[in-house]
Amino acid sequence: MLISICIPQYNRIRYLLKSLSIIEQQQYPDIEIVISDDCSTDETYDEIQSISRTYKFPIVYHRNEHNSGYDGNLRQCLSLSSGDYCLIIGNDDSLNGDHVIQFLVEFLKSHQYPDVGFCNMIEERSGNTLVERARKSGIIGSGPDVAIKYYSCFSFVGGLIFRRSIFDKFNTPRFDGSIYVQMYFGVVIVSSGYTLFSIHEPLIIKDISIQDEYIDTYRNKIAKKWKHFRIVDAGLPSVIHVLIHALKDTGYLNQDRIKYIFFRIYALTYPHWILDYKLNKAFPEAVGLMMGMFPFRNKNFHRLNVINKIYLMCIYLIQTVFSLAIPAFIFKKYKHTLYRLFKK
Repeated sequence: MLISICIPQYNRIRYLLKSLSIIEQQQYPDIEIVISDDCSTDETYDEIQSISRTYKFPIVYHRNEHNSGYDGNLRQCLSLSSGDYCLIIGNDDSLNGDHVIQFLVEFLKSHQYPDVGFCNMIEERSGNTLVERARKSGIIGSGPDVAIKYYSCFSFVGGLIFRRSIFDKFNTPRFDGSIYVQMYFGVVIVSSGYTLFSIHEPLIIKDISIQDEYIDTYRNKIAKKWKHFRIVDAGLPSVIHVLIHALKDTGYLNQDRIKYIFFRIYALTYPHWILDYKLNKAFPEAVGLMMGMFPFRNKNFHRLNVINKIYLMCIYLIQTVFSLAIPAFIFKKYKHTLYRLFKK
């Protein structure tokens, strides 16, 4: 069984080189590395050309002629692969141990070759904290209700696993620019009756660290002073949009599922981000999110009937007040516990 390790690339070549050096320790022989370079402005091209000559595994490298953006580059990376399965990692992620791919292959074989799934990760920059989106190892199921229950497990691309032939069947550029194309694919595949699986073992190292390397995170970009205030939405309307269209495309969109999607976003994800901004002393960003997430601003809110609109407005108001009232230190203490609850 050939496993393609798919890495969408844009700059940060030092992270990619470190990741490749870790991947090279894998004991499983049938691996290919697929790198789709979205017009990097650093030394990516020269470095990959150099390392490819002596690297342990074959490297498929493609440099886009024009910048495709995150979604288009991710799709391109998967499309370039020739493996039976694709394991996606970010260019600052890597594999956690030298038998990860062997473990993955044995799991896939013993579970009758399921179609799409995700695994847990450890976050190196936070002291190898376990990022637990998978509560168990095994088959979860299929169908639209399974798909929307587990959609949030596809929010982070590292550690997602697709059977390549199934991805090819659903590949579309319609959601390029959403920054959540992988979530669309996960939901549309599982809704269509294909099998979702999860792996509790942390196969991925998330956010590898390099000494003296500047770490550019969202925390460096959020508004911490009122002069930088702007209305924001944290990409949450985009999540709602891709979920609704994944269900619509498979013929399973109805009022109850639309309500469930909005409820999950407004009851769980929305207050989480307000609290996170408060924790990072970015109260102007939190206020910008409150304004940006006013339900009637969402272009899919019209899909709800009147009763559900009133219900969601109440959820929005309650969670806004709750998020403002709760001290940030309490959120910090229980942040990882809340993350696990969100993934249930």
